[in-house]
Amino acid sequence: MENGRAAAATPTTVPIVRTVAEAESTASELAGPRPPLALRPVDLLGLPLASAAAALLVLHGWDAVAIVAVAAAAAASPALARIDLTERRLPNALTLPLLLVALLGCLVRALAGDLAVLAALGCGAILLLMAITGGMGMGDVKLGTALALATATLGWAAPLAGLAASVVVGGIAGLVALVAGRRTVAFGPWLLVGHALVVVAAALRVM
Repeated sequence: MENGRAAAATPTTVPIVRTVAEAESTASELAGPRPPLALRPVDLLGLPLASAAAALLVLHGWDAVAIVAVAAAAAASPALARIDLTERRLPNALTLPLLLVALLGCLVRALAGDLAVLAALGCGAILLLMAITGGMGMGDVKLGTALALATATLGWAAPLAGLAASVVVGGIAGLVALVAGRRTVAFGPWLLVGHALVVVAAALRVM
């Protein structure tokens, strides 16, 4: 399902979050198909972000496989964050191409004997389990798996660290949301932030 449900601010809010997400899903189905994605000015920030990510990797000796996978994720990040924050969804039109690009990169690595893809798939399995328990939507699972696969081109530890960083920053955001009186928080932006931090660390070869 394309609708990216909001992640729970705390474990105790999971039933509430599931109810809200199911209500949103039902309303979406009754309303019919969503309108086509429209580009917003903030989405154009993806171009300099992708350029900066590519430049960082080139300067530190990473190959084309890593550059393409990471730059693709960086290019889509502003649009994904905006849509998840404003509409509480992560559209397939953005997450599935990222999944494909990152998976191809990991397959190239695997042919050379690098099995970091297994770590990325493990992260995807963890996210899927979280979605099954009602803590997030399938949009988060697809985005998180795509980011894990993209960072796996930087080494087996990167996707694991990316997921851990995302949970930490997302947890902090959830606590802030709870204090502010909100019951849910969009998890997609924090997946992006957590993996971006790991990309910088891995690119600089400090992890």
